[in-house]
Amino acid sequence: MKTNFTLDDLLLHHYNEMPAEEVQAFELCLQFDETLGEQNASLIQVKDLLDSQKDTPSDSSIRLILDYNRQNSNELEAI
Repeated sequence: MKTNFTLDDLLLHHYNEMPAEEVQAFELCLQFDETLGEQNASLIQVKDLLDSQKDTPSDSSIRLILDYNRQNSNELEAI
């Protein structure tokens, strides 16, 4: 059983990619390890901030992409 968890483990846990056999030990460690708890709180804040950003591409970017697609559509159809 793993006892030392890192920021990498926090990311794995947040994105549900941590091996199932490590999840229970990690969550227990998270309750008692103050440093890991602080890192977890920071990660949650950053994740929430990033999730709240709803940027959209500019009209000129969309036009460039569509123009490129039109110019290269014959090549794509050949594939």
